[in-house]
Amino acid sequence: MFDNLTPMNIENILKSLTIMWQGLLAIFIVIGLIVLAVQITSFTIRKIAKMKEDIEKKVEESDRY
Repeated sequence: MFDNLTPMNIENILKSLTIMWQGLLAIFIVIGLIVLAVQITSFTIRKIAKMKEDIEKKVEESDRY
């Protein structure tokens, strides 16, 4: 009755390994996307801060003259 549910059935092991590698791949893809999103956000924030700093310097210079 439960012959196909034994843990040593090679078909079950191969199905489990297939599900496992697909799950691990999905986890790494999601982690990679999160890292990419954080890097893009960090780059954008630094670039905006630099632009704001440049604008403030130009305003100070124009106020001196």
